[in-house]
Amino acid sequence: MELSWFILTLLLTVCKAFAFYKSNGEIRQEPEIFANGSSNVTLTCQHDNSNHNRLFWYKQTKGSEGLSLLVFSIGQNQIEIEAPFKTHKSKYAATRPEIKMSTLLINKLETEDSALYYCATMHVHCDSSASQAYFGNGTKLTVLERDISKPEVEILKPSGTETSCKQKVTLVCVAKNFYPDHVSITWTIGSKEIKDDVATDPYATQDEKTKLFSITSRLKVSKKEFKPQNTFRCTVRFYNETDVSINRHGEINGIAGISLDIS
Repeated sequence: MELSWFILTLLLTVCKAFAFYKSNGEIRQEPEIFANGSSNVTLTCQHDNSNHNRLFWYKQTKGSEGLSLLVFSIGQNQIEIEAPFKTHKSKYAATRPEIKMSTLLINKLETEDSALYYCATMHVHCDSSASQAYFGNGTKLTVLERDISKPEVEILKPSGTETSCKQKVTLVCVAKNFYPDHVSITWTIGSKEIKDDVATDPYATQDEKTKLFSITSRLKVSKKEFKPQNTFRCTVRFYNETDVSINRHGEINGIAGISLDIS
């Protein structure tokens, strides 16, 4: 009965509208892990809260906002794999050798094991029914389906209609032919990073035949800024199998003769 109550309490905290959900940088997880199919992988979770006796592992599949409870622990060396994951014999194993540390082992990796895995902890208050859950940032696990491929990056020039008729021009950064989809994109003018008027695709799209990914990011720039002396750079940060980031760039300079806005 006690076990069910604590699971229910945690599930409620997952809802962002619920007041007791909190993301906590003190919970440390590997941000990215790459692994080949049929291999085994171990995810780790460490935190600094000795009074957080409850610990949980969650799985979030790609494209899903929901979390599936995978592991529940009520204390040191007390850990349980949850249904339906328990039905996969020898697929999952978890440890908690100390209150501040846990591991999740996933055996014989398959494509569907690619997901975000979140570690969460909770301190249960004896004098209150409200308990606050703290979540790590999650580990993105990718089970590789093909060889790793670095992105090709280019910036497309604005259309003639935009340069002649509109107050702003749109620069489109295209990153393509990369695998896996562990990328982030930033824009700069000269050495200054730009965050306003930037729209990046929420997910990279994958070609079913080649398994390669592509993603686009768009930057709107006023004609006053889009002049030859300004260099616009799109940087695509790609993480390889050793979790080392590799930067790929696309650059474009403004065009003379369209710098005056028409009011």
